[in-house]
Amino acid sequence: MKGLTRALVFGTAALLSTSAIAFGEKGQWSSGWGQGTTEYAAVNQRGDRLYIACNPYEPVKMTLTAGGRDYGSYGDGDFSLVLDGNEIQTPYETNSRVGENNFFYAWEHLRKSHSIVAVTSDGQQVALPSQGSFNVLPEAFTPEYPCRTSLQI
Repeated sequence: MKGLTRALVFGTAALLSTSAIAFGEKGQWSSGWGQGTTEYAAVNQRGDRLYIACNPYEPVKMTLTAGGRDYGSYGDGDFSLVLDGNEIQTPYETNSRVGENNFFYAWEHLRKSHSIVAVTSDGQQVALPSQGSFNVLPEAFTPEYPCRTSLQI
């Protein structure tokens, strides 16, 4: 019975984490909130998505889902963001000053970019929408801004 209970707990957790990052409207940025976490997503017409999870008690998590595979905080591979032609490598790695600065740079540029492309460690290039990002993503360091880095926790 112990094994069955453990399997049910892990299975439920897997389903919840999958459904947590399955929101967002195609072609634009969206935001939501649940279980203490503010979520942001940009979803392209193919269903590929950039997902950002901000919780005041945990470092920011950023995941790219492309072609059915996850990259970044909740994935097996890494990804970079190319914002209006400027590349930011692994913007979700915030456990150093350089990483933290890269995240803040990426955040502010995600709000204003006209072109957002994610590049995965295995070579996929994923164009993501910029529509709505300025209205959905709050300016950093304002009362509405919910994200924390590893160094801020």
